[in-house]
Amino acid sequence: MRLSNNVGHTIFSLAVIGLGIISLATGHFASVWQPVPKDLPARLILAYANGVLMVGLGAGLLSRSLRARSALVLGVYFALWFVLLHAPIVAASPGVADHWSGLGENATLIVGALLVYATAPMTVEPGWAQWLRGDAGVRSGRVLFALAAFLMSLDNLAYPRANADFPPAWIPHWMGWGYLVGCGFIATGLAVLFRIAVRLATGLAAGMMSALTLLCWVSFVLQAPDNRVNWTGLMVSSALAGAGWLIAASYRGAPRLAGPSRTIGAVHDGPEGSH
Repeated sequence: MRLSNNVGHTIFSLAVIGLGIISLATGHFASVWQPVPKDLPARLILAYANGVLMVGLGAGLLSRSLRARSALVLGVYFALWFVLLHAPIVAASPGVADHWSGLGENATLIVGALLVYATAPMTVEPGWAQWLRGDAGVRSGRVLFALAAFLMSLDNLAYPRANADFPPAWIPHWMGWGYLVGCGFIATGLAVLFRIAVRLATGLAAGMMSALTLLCWVSFVLQAPDNRVNWTGLMVSSALAGAGWLIAASYRGAPRLAGPSRTIGAVHDGPEGSH
């Protein structure tokens, strides 16, 4: 199975580079979903270091020889965001749906890095991460994405008014937008876990995330190109969409419509065969 030449891989890689460039250009940690404490010692230096790391790892994802190692380091880095930044906020305020949604978005970024690592060519594999290679890594990424999809649905379902007002002015403001997106994430998570029309479901989910990126965040950037938050939102949303297309590509050989499978997250090789 080859996912590293997939369009999702390219989108994900370029978005990671974009986040690094924003961090270097502004001296901020380039993510509105990355709640770095404002009183963190040497915060500015760490923000620039974050930018250098993200640009380097994103470029590494595009290099055949550096792809696997870059994806592994990036996955660990995103996992540190998950454990050190997002999880404590959720633990402190478990009743806030927006915090859970941020946790799901962070988990989806981990999925993107994990899938690239699992399927990228590699001559020498580190023993401690060998279990994340091949089909086992792809299965792990699928299950994590399903759980992340459930979390990402919460924000859309809990704040219908905010989601109705979120799209740019030229899109009709409709209370149903949030419910539609939230239910779409739930349906995708269930489809992946129980393998029901999973190829169709993941393709639609990736398309949905891409549409949100193009229709909303691109519009926001065009309206206010000097706004750092808009550029950050565009890059994060693009990275999420890229991860979504990587998940969809992992089901390339599966039937478009299929009933439940006994093996949750079972891997089907696409036309290019196995690793």
